[in-house]
Amino acid sequence: MGLAKNQHLELAEHTEGNVGDVALGGGYLYIYQADTLLHIASIPSPNVLADRSSDSVVENVDEFEDEPGNQYLISIASSILGIYWRLEKHPDDEGLLMQLHYEIKLNEE
Repeated sequence: MGLAKNQHLELAEHTEGNVGDVALGGGYLYIYQADTLLHIASIPSPNVLADRSSDSVVENVDEFEDEPGNQYLISIASSILGIYWRLEKHPDDEGLLMQLHYEIKLNEE
């Protein structure tokens, strides 16, 4: 049981993530598979005029595919608490998913 849980947690590191940076001017999430850039997704600016942090969430959903034709769907949520992303749709190939990594570049305000 512990090994399966560790594998799931390790895989989750490649299919979702978050940072505490606030994207006041928006930005971009660069999605890489090993050294290959797969896609650049837009990070929306949060609703900074919201009364509560939960009301500040703005979400972007983006579809893309890799060279062999595997389909991906990523959701990116931006709030005054930071940025969170998750692959909602992806291939079942764990070896492929373990190669995924991300880079965030925020726009200047």
